[in-house]
Amino acid sequence: MFYSTGCYLNLSYMGFISAGAYTLWGVLLKYNPVSKVSVLGFVNPIMGVLLSALFLGEGQEALSVASIVALLFVSTGIIIVNYEKQVISR
Repeated sequence: MFYSTGCYLNLSYMGFISAGAYTLWGVLLKYNPVSKVSVLGFVNPIMGVLLSALFLGEGQEALSVASIVALLFVSTGIIIVNYEKQVISR
């Protein structure tokens, strides 16, 4: 149940964040191929870990060796999928 004005403000704030994210997603899809934009969805775990370390004080868990290795794997996968070989035409 909602008991305070803060709850309503927080709910409105989260709604605007979701609306902004879907708007940005739509704009990205308008100007880029789906195969490129869909890979960016894998940035969510990276940002989630980094923001939880920054704002929630979970630095010890977020910056453990296993977490850093996992984030490197995700980042490397994003780079590999988006890498385009330069075709040299003669």
